[in-house]
Amino acid sequence: MQYPPQLIDWPSLAQALQQRMGHTSIEPAVRVRLQDAGPVLVACSGGADSVFMLCILVARAKELGIQVNVAHYNHRWRDEDSDADAAFVESLADALELPFFSDFRPDYEAAFTETTARALRLEFLRKVAKERDCQDIAFGHQLDDILETQLQRIVRGCASDGLAAPRPVSSFEGHPTHLRPLLHLRAGDVRMALHVTSAIWREDSSNDDVSIARNALRQQIIPDLAEALGRDPSVGAARTRRLLEEDAAALDLLARQYLPQAYAHALSLARAALREVPTALLRRALAEWLNGHGLISSVGAPAMDILIEVLRSDRERYRMSAGSHYLIIDAQSLSWEHEDAAALQEPLRPTLLGLGEPAFLSTGALIEAEVVELSDSLRQQVESGAMDPRTQAVIHYGGEQSYRIRGWQPGDRFHPLGAPGGKKLKDCFIDRRIPQAERKTLPLVLNALQEIIWVPGFPPAESCKICPSTKKALRLTYQTRKPL
Repeated sequence: MQYPPQLIDWPSLAQALQQRMGHTSIEPAVRVRLQDAGPVLVACSGGADSVFMLCILVARAKELGIQVNVAHYNHRWRDEDSDADAAFVESLADALELPFFSDFRPDYEAAFTETTARALRLEFLRKVAKERDCQDIAFGHQLDDILETQLQRIVRGCASDGLAAPRPVSSFEGHPTHLRPLLHLRAGDVRMALHVTSAIWREDSSNDDVSIARNALRQQIIPDLAEALGRDPSVGAARTRRLLEEDAAALDLLARQYLPQAYAHALSLARAALREVPTALLRRALAEWLNGHGLISSVGAPAMDILIEVLRSDRERYRMSAGSHYLIIDAQSLSWEHEDAAALQEPLRPTLLGLGEPAFLSTGALIEAEVVELSDSLRQQVESGAMDPRTQAVIHYGGEQSYRIRGWQPGDRFHPLGAPGGKKLKDCFIDRRIPQAERKTLPLVLNALQEIIWVPGFPPAESCKICPSTKKALRLTYQTRKPL
């Protein structure tokens, strides 16, 4: 770093680096992908890894049949230093006689985070790649980045696909493939080669900031881990990544075989087929199906877990918000609709429920009321909580011959059995994560005093609980059906 970049013979230096590294200079899977790839966009920050990568690709460009383009995104994170990084990369591209493209973070991106930085940079790179007809974008990640990524993702929680990243070759539908030519090389080996050949690069001073999670992992946690284990964890992590990539590929193949409609992005999926496969296949098939309909970004990890749980349960109807859409589960299928369609769904129309006379609701559901003798076995079933509150309730019978059925109205209050007190039914819905559209279709059962005595999905009202002296009980049953 003692000479300005324009005083270095960069083409000769690139050849010297390649001669030092030999046939191991490019990760094998990336080398196969690059063969006769044509235009390739190289993301270069000016740091050691990306400078090394750029030089190696330039040195092997003729052999591989590629044309190298250089791109740099200025995050404007470090004021003058960031501008100096951009100037350095531009001068490097000029010395190598390569096309150069750059952009910088706009002023309106005030709440700047690492996540925002990655998103802006990727958007810029994909834009340039499209303009230059580049089917591949090369990134300078090396082997030491693998463990750092794995540790961060383990904390967040992820499956084999997440822990198999970063991959040497990552494909994205409708976007250029991401390549990591240095993923098999250690950071120390890269810097040693640069030192030996008198190459220079830019150091990012923010890499010393251990308040940034990745820096803390690199400088504190991983060295302590290596000392505690008495071995280099980065090497094991790289092998783990490779094995997990193999596992992920096998699971993806099986998921495609068992659930082809998900990968064909069908409008709806048969629920029975989804329930037949192991959860690992179901999870990745759902992710592919959601991605195909542009919904995956609106379904986070907790929501995906709930979706899988409901699909495997006996619940016949469920709606989940997914951004501007709803995911809809019924007894037969999983589908989706735009929120505007849900808003147009007709609310439940009021009706009367007589004893022994089933009431067919406007939603297509069926609700019945009958008076029954409270036998010992029925009492035990009620008191043990064995009844499914989504489909039935057994309550104290007060002698009424009919009950009013209507939909939820703002201001409705409900005091379910066992709850410390009554509260707004809307808050009960929120607590149970019942979607707004479904709230409009649930029947409320009211007595002569206009008190809500049961809502399917909740225990009956505290005021109607079975007591030791109860001899006769009112059994309410609710069955969902598709509208005729």
